[in-house]
Amino acid sequence: MILTNTPTTDKQRAEHFHLVSIRFACLLATKQDPMDCERVALRVAKLERQLMHSNPSQLFSSQFENQAGELGDNLAMRYNHHTGRITIWRNTPLHQTGTVFQLRASV
Repeated sequence: MILTNTPTTDKQRAEHFHLVSIRFACLLATKQDPMDCERVALRVAKLERQLMHSNPSQLFSSQFENQAGELGDNLAMRYNHHTGRITIWRNTPLHQTGTVFQLRASV
């Protein structure tokens, strides 16, 4: 996970700041889909602007570009370099989501 590495360059430090900010916003989000939370969306937009102005570091690219990378426990993130968009989702098993589904009709 990228958050366990100590950033060594200015570019990595800026990315690290945004990633930590996004991670905490996701942890505080009350909605199942973190992208539905306004706080998460604002912080994702800041990181997208950062990546638009300066290309991502090699560490960031290897972790998140066009593939799902871990943003923390049960959180995944993907960066699409072509569109400049970031997607975040919870990576939890179904039984941990708190959603109850009816498996079959009453007999």
